[in-house]
Amino acid sequence: MDDLLDNTKKDINKAFLWPSLLNKEIIFPENNFESLLRELGFEFNDWFNYWQKQGGDKLALSYWSSSTKKDWIWGLGFPFLTEIKRFISKKEELILLGISALPGCGKSSLGKWLEASTKELNWPVNVISLDDFYLPGKELDHAMFGNPWDVPRGLPGSHSIDLLQETLEKWRATGILKAPQFDKALRNGLGDRSGWKISNPRVLVIEGWFLGCSPMTKSINQNAALDKLEPYLSNIESSYREKVQKSLKEYLPIWDQILRLWHIKPIDFHSTSKWKIEQENEMYKLRGSSLRGKSLASFVRMIQAAIPQYSLMNLESNVVVKINQSRKILWVGNKEDEINF
Repeated sequence: MDDLLDNTKKDINKAFLWPSLLNKEIIFPENNFESLLRELGFEFNDWFNYWQKQGGDKLALSYWSSSTKKDWIWGLGFPFLTEIKRFISKKEELILLGISALPGCGKSSLGKWLEASTKELNWPVNVISLDDFYLPGKELDHAMFGNPWDVPRGLPGSHSIDLLQETLEKWRATGILKAPQFDKALRNGLGDRSGWKISNPRVLVIEGWFLGCSPMTKSINQNAALDKLEPYLSNIESSYREKVQKSLKEYLPIWDQILRLWHIKPIDFHSTSKWKIEQENEMYKLRGSSLRGKSLASFVRMIQAAIPQYSLMNLESNVVVKINQSRKILWVGNKEDEINF
């Protein structure tokens, strides 16, 4: 795949070249990336020089691992900051942006970096997670009772949509955002609310693993055939999938408020299994508590089976960032220009 993209890069991309220090780490085609930058209001050289003057690779570096690849910094981090930049001066309105990506791919780390970077830039921006709006402990347990994967959270239906709607409405009316925070390590990995965060963002970014996902109109069983699940959906999983589809309808008023949605999209849906296991193992090292063993395996199965994979992979997004199993960025551009691998 990397060789194919390198050849594609040589054949069709003559508009600009990355500096030599970055060129070896960035393999995604430049023509679609350049089109995205123009959509965001920049020509490449002006864009690159602007971010170099803002600190370049060193901007908020402590919030991303020192091992973070340059393609994530320059192919995703700075482009998204550029998206924020064009709205930050519009003082007459508050802007909601979204990032959708499967569990474990790195979207939460991206969110922390975005928030830290905008703080260094003195931009009024906050990043929140759909996960922060999980129901409180006992309510969450009740809502998740009886699901076939026995997962404690994560499914559509495990969030307080009324609270999220109210939070957004108050923010738009007053400029003040009061959002809950959720700690997944509490209650021995079951998670619970851990406080509130008050801020005054002009641009708000929300991230989540099924953000922007809509219920499917076709038969659930028909679409299950496209998922390549092993084992195939059981009867109880198929039945519960119908319930999840109904729950997704409650999220649509939230999705409608997102002005621009960025989709970090794997070329192989099943990469999320590897990523989620890595994520939980890292949480266990840091906090001594996480999903482990059978609980983790069940959570991974839920990600694969609860929502038709076709709908998760074909969101109505504005920007698509395609990555492989190693999280290497293979393609970045506007949704309308998306190519298949």
